[in-house]
Amino acid sequence: MLQIKSVKNSLVDDPSKDGYCFRSSCSQKITVQELAKAMASYNSSFTEADMVGMLSVMGTVVTSKLAEGCSVEFPIGEVYPTVSGTCSGIQYSFALGQKNHQLSFGFTVNNATRQAVSAQLKYTQLPPDATNEPRLYRLCSLQDNAKESPELSLAAGKTLRLHGKNLSFDLDDTVQGVFLENKDGKKRMSKFTRAGTNIIDVTIPADLAAGDYSVSVVTKPGTNYSTASIGSAVTVA
Repeated sequence: MLQIKSVKNSLVDDPSKDGYCFRSSCSQKITVQELAKAMASYNSSFTEADMVGMLSVMGTVVTSKLAEGCSVEFPIGEVYPTVSGTCSGIQYSFALGQKNHQLSFGFTVNNATRQAVSAQLKYTQLPPDATNEPRLYRLCSLQDNAKESPELSLAAGKTLRLHGKNLSFDLDDTVQGVFLENKDGKKRMSKFTRAGTNIIDVTIPADLAAGDYSVSVVTKPGTNYSTASIGSAVTVA
């Protein structure tokens, strides 16, 4: 379900304009295995194993085509690679990984999908955040040159960056901190290169098993603990 909150828009200081905006997050994530199971149960002669194989092949082919610079069309829309960055003159070339030259990806939903989802969307309005409640807005990784990357597959020793607000926590309180969690359990992170109010840089530990992890931050802004989470998953390689 889509979870929606109204939050103060810090970019608006004109009292005649709307001072609040809506932010949303997904309450759950469908894994590849779960997607294959759902596809297999949809009046199909293909087994779940067949679907897993098809999705694996699709992932390999789509990755290859994106690497060729292609825009790839799906039944629900189109995914494509994009780049961003700056240079001091028109004569300079783009160089991925240098300076602020970065790769990202876009996705455009087609009209049929947009109309179907609009007609069936399940959402709920959550109570507004307390002013000191922690929030996670974005995850990224840090490259060796300290530039941010949208890549969320990290090896041990690499840095995961968390963007949000009110993220400060007490390192001496084991209930508070940054946690990575999957079906096998939850692990509290212990090594940080930055632990600020709006940005936290955490180092992926060597003893963390490979797999997909959800990310959360637990703080204690008052007498009670508060948890901030995000829909994005981190893959430990």
